[in-house]
Amino acid sequence: MLSLLCALAAPALASSNEISFEVGWLGATDPAFDTFSNGNTLGSLGLRAGYAIHPNVAIIAGWQHATNGATVDVPGTENTDADYYGSGTSFQTALYTDQISVGSKADVKVWKWLHPYVTAQVVGMRGLARLDDDSGDDENLTQVQRAGLTGGFLAGGGLDFLIRVRGDVYIAPYVEVGYGWMAPLALKDLGTVQFSGFSGRSGVGVRF
Repeated sequence: MLSLLCALAAPALASSNEISFEVGWLGATDPAFDTFSNGNTLGSLGLRAGYAIHPNVAIIAGWQHATNGATVDVPGTENTDADYYGSGTSFQTALYTDQISVGSKADVKVWKWLHPYVTAQVVGMRGLARLDDDSGDDENLTQVQRAGLTGGFLAGGGLDFLIRVRGDVYIAPYVEVGYGWMAPLALKDLGTVQFSGFSGRSGVGVRF
């Protein structure tokens, strides 16, 4: 506790603006997600930028993109003819999501090279789902495509590791974990899919 109070009282590092490349993950235990992936996590790639408004507080904004896909077998369509090789009817699915997040980040200076932080962000998400029985045909007339919008939040804590390059320029790897929740993403007649649970971000950027 004493170390934390001393850190709060210490002058903050001036290089608190940032541009970062990051990977992200968000819980996806909704059974509806099984149509688009065999996993229970929505993995994504993106960018984050931050602008300092106080020695220990920055406004951050980020973008994350994820692509998931799977092959779905239609029950009851297996071929039983021993003279015909085939496994029945199947189709390809894909779900493309884009997350836009805006929030704040508050850190403390424990050492020059280590800054723990907490963050809270609101998130908007656009999802685009595709079902296609012939993914090799870009003009397949039977392709089904539905889009939807949703929103939610992320909250958590992390660690910034600062590696000085020169002057007030630093390379800053970071990792953060927390909890995320999104309202159900409605895809019209394809139903809904919801993302919530353990979330995180990890990346590397430049602070200046």
